[in-house]
Parts: sequence; structure tokens; C-alpha cells
Amino acid sequence: MKNAKAKGILFTALSALLFGVTPALAALSYRMGSTPETLTFYRNLLVLPVLAVIMGLRRIPFRVPWRILGTIVLVGVLGRGITTLMLYSSYTYIGVGTATTLHFLFPVFVALICRVFYRERIGGARLAALVLACGGIVFFLEGGGHSLTGFFLAVASGLTYAFYIVGMDKKGLKSLNTNVVSFYMAAAVAGAMLLYNLPTGKIVFALPPAALGLTFVIALGTSLFAVALLQMGLRYLDATTAAILSLLEPLFGSLCGILWLGEAFTAAKIVGSVLILAGVTLLAILPGSPRKREEKGKKMFPGA
Repeated sequence: MKNAKAKGILFTALSALLFGVTPALAALSYRMGSTPETLTFYRNLLVLPVLAVIMGLRRIPFRVPWRILGTIVLVGVLGRGITTLMLYSSYTYIGVGTATTLHFLFPVFVALICRVFYRERIGGARLAALVLACGGIVFFLEGGGHSLTGFFLAVASGLTYAFYIVGMDKKGLKSLNTNVVSFYMAAAVAGAMLLYNLPTGKIVFALPPAALGLTFVIALGTSLFAVALLQMGLRYLDATTAAILSLLEPLFGSLCGILWLGEAFTAAKIVGSVLILAGVTLLAILPGSPRKREEKGKKMFPGA
């Protein structure tokens, strides 16, 4: 029993490590000539053949009813695609550790969305968690237009990811095959980015080999390995324990930003991180919390 739990902790922690490392890899790819739009496009495009091969080997049918396919495309583009683009864009303005921590406000937004649109009660404990998390973001506010732009992009990415999570839950997509949903979402986001590129021209198609290789690592690390490790971890752990362990993601992101990118992590940001993670942890351990619902969706569908 102890060995099983140890395996679950190891797998879940490794998943959080991969999710936490990829923001720093994204920032490194920018130094090689990539852009947020390019990374969002290629992250989804490059994983398509891998998913197709997996589906073929497992004999998973590609056919999906049109109504469900439309929902997958809508949730994928508006939730997953826009989330990824805004989060990756925030890295160009603020540190990856700061951006990842602010993005982790999404459980707070899930609670608020479920309260506003589905009349789910928040309760005193959840309200305290919301106050903690919202108080934490104050410590990330800095002067200067660029910092504020990055701040709002990172927070907005948490909001759109919350809509993605709620959409997965309320639209019943979490009951579908993981690979099928991932395949069509990745295809939809890649197609949407091509349309977005027509008026903007921000996608760099001729990436240097090193940048393209790094992008492929990001795609596989997030959309395949990190998700698979999380699923393996959930075989041995309950959702609450896995949810709390997933909070290692912004901590790993901050550490990679400091070690690889030379980012400064001020005392104010440390206090803000503690408050945000305390609020999210409180949401995670509450019975029937939004974070638990998110974890059920996340174990089936890759995040941003």
C-alpha cells in the first residue's frame, strides 16, 4: 500500500515537473526566433501525427458525431487555444514563474463561474480561499505598461482555462476518449492559429532546427508524457492528493525561471505565491471543490 502511494506521488510530481518546466523551455525558444503564436501553432500541429499513430495502434475510431465535434472545437479553441496563446504571450512581458503562478488562479475562477452560471454555493471556506488567492495577486502588481500587460495576460489565461475546465465538465466531454478529444482539439487550435496568422503574420514557419526541436519537446512533454504521468498517478492517489501535488507546477516553473533564465523572484512575489497557493490548496481539500472537478478533467485532457 505504501509502495503504491509512493508510486502515485512520484508519477504526479513528475507530471507537475514537466508542466512546470515547459514555460522556461518556451521562453528559451523565443530566444531562438520563435514567438507565442508560433509555439501555440506548432505545439498543437506537431502532436497530431503522434496522436494519430496512437489511435491507429489502439484501433480507436476517429469518427465523432458532428454535434459533439462542434463542442470539442468550440471548447478547444476558446478555452485551450486562447489560454495557451495568452499564457505564452505573458512570458514575453513577465517571468515564467510569475506568469505560471498567476495562471494558477484558474481554480478560483472555476468556483466563481460555477457560482454565477450554475448557482453552485461557495460557502465560507471557499470564500476565504478566494480572498487569499485574490489578495495574493496584489503582490504581483508592478509599475510599467509591460509588466501590467503580462500580468493581465497571465490572469486572463487562468480565466479562459477555467471556462475550458467548466466546459469539459458541463458539456460531458470528459466522458469521451482522451486521445480523440486531444486530437480534434489540437487540430482545431492549429487551424485557428493559421486563420489568426492571415491578418497578423506572427507565425514563424521557418524555425531554426533547435527551436523546432525544442517546440516538439514542449508538445510531447505537455500533451503526452505529463498527462500520461498524471493519469498513472491518479491510479494510486485520490483526486485531492493529486490536486495538491499538482501545485508543484508553479513552484517548478519559478525555479526554472530563476535557474535557467536568471529571473528575479522578489519578496513580494514570494508572499503573493504563498497566498495564491494557500487559497488554491484550500479549494483542493474542500469536499466537492472545483479543483477536484478540474483534476478529473485534467487527467483526461491536457491543459495549457
